[in-house]
Amino acid sequence: MMDCEYNPIRQYIQFNDLVFTADTITSAEYKVSSKVTTHPYSFRHGSYAPFKSEQLLLEEGTLGLTIHIDYRKYRKEDRKYLKDFIRLNIFKAGRIWAIEDNKILWAYAYVTDYSDTYSKYKGYISIDLDFNLYEGYWHIADMKKIFLVPFNTCDALEGYDFKDELLECVDCCAKCGDKDPDNYCEECTAHCEDLTEENNACVVGENVMKEFLECTESYKIVYDCKLANKIFGDKMNGKKLCKKDYCDTAIAGKIYYPSVLSSEFVDITLTGKWQNPTIDINGDKLTIVGDYDGTIKVGQDGSVTYQGWDEKCCPVQDIDFNDTEWDSEQGYGFLIHQGKNRIVVRGSCCEMGCIYVNVDSITM
Repeated sequence: MMDCEYNPIRQYIQFNDLVFTADTITSAEYKVSSKVTTHPYSFRHGSYAPFKSEQLLLEEGTLGLTIHIDYRKYRKEDRKYLKDFIRLNIFKAGRIWAIEDNKILWAYAYVTDYSDTYSKYKGYISIDLDFNLYEGYWHIADMKKIFLVPFNTCDALEGYDFKDELLECVDCCAKCGDKDPDNYCEECTAHCEDLTEENNACVVGENVMKEFLECTESYKIVYDCKLANKIFGDKMNGKKLCKKDYCDTAIAGKIYYPSVLSSEFVDITLTGKWQNPTIDINGDKLTIVGDYDGTIKVGQDGSVTYQGWDEKCCPVQDIDFNDTEWDSEQGYGFLIHQGKNRIVVRGSCCEMGCIYVNVDSITM
């Protein structure tokens, strides 16, 4: 394993399928502003600042990158398609990825400005990019949903259908063999690494993750929720708290949240037998009127659904809005803050009951 020192600087590593290796980015600047608008006083010092809450809200963010891509690292036959590959990835909205504080971060982004400048560096493609991060924050990635595929520039263009129209006698898929190449182009050019459990960020092992987080060893990040659900099952529902005893009627516990930005993106799952269950997180409360034996899900949008234990004969049902009673500063939903968060659920009876709390962690 490489001996790499901890680096607190945010390192940008990928946008869509375009991987930024350690020497690709020569400069980067991220900027985000708060939403506070001041109004100057007429006959006194200073201005009036209308703070709506304890924590400031953020505007959309901007990110400027200068990248130098060494095309000599790509196969000779791929170099003539390299700029098209770059542009295909740049001119579509997607996720931009970064590493900071030994965490993997991502944000939704799109390019607002593209400058293809002449570079004095022989063998390099030099591009200036400006991104808009329209949500105004970064997500701290759920490691169970991340798959790390070893990156090699020789395989960078796999999955993209490029061929030279000037050389009509040479088909892009001629390498596939003696069969009619026109019938096998998709098979030849769209081959991608098969994602396996061994590639998952939670499974790859401490050494690989340390090299990636601290040394930015080259991996292509693939984000796959469906495969994560298949591998991890109920663990995808979040932090699990259960009753200590069947006779208890309440679940009480705490969960830790790592980020300085509070999150209202919280999904709740209740399992067990419940009578008028009440969920209390940091003083925000939801009471669901009725008797339930199965799974109750509370979405971050305020939706509440119920499904009995037998999934084949019990479809998911929407719980009527009139049967939900919110007592929350946000109107509906829960707010998770930095540090420990208090959770109490009441209304469990007769059987074991559990609550899963899944928080989308966000940061600046």
